Amino acid sequence: MLIDPKSSIPIFRQIADQLRQSIFDGVFKAGEILPSLRQFAVDIKVNPNTIQRAYETLEREGIVETRRGVGVFVANSSIAKLNASQKKLKSALDGVIAQAVKDGLTPDKIRHTFEFAMREYLAEVV
Repeated sequence: MLIDPKSSIPIFRQIADQLRQSIFDGVFKAGEILPSLRQFAVDIKVNPNTIQRAYETLEREGIVETRRGVGVFVANSSIAKLNASQKKLKSALDGVIAQAVKDGLTPDKIRHTFEFAMREYLAEVV
């Protein structure tokens, strides 16, 4: 897990985003337990409260579920939910990217603009 402390994206969100992607990529399977909060915090050298906040974010999204006294597990429905969400996003981005290329923007300029917009949005949400 790569954490960028200088990023404008809060650390808990970086962790949640990377966990979400790991679940989507099949690193963690439906029903599988995630690393314990304390061990995960030690492994990536962050405060346990940061891990807790990342897990809570994923729980609100329905991607993981907490079982008191046992741990945090990948929700059985999370894989289908991620697939549907990412397909919807890709479809929306395809049109935007096609128009940007048609307007003469380079891939680097499109990527920079997307990342800028995402950072602005996430800064407002947090």
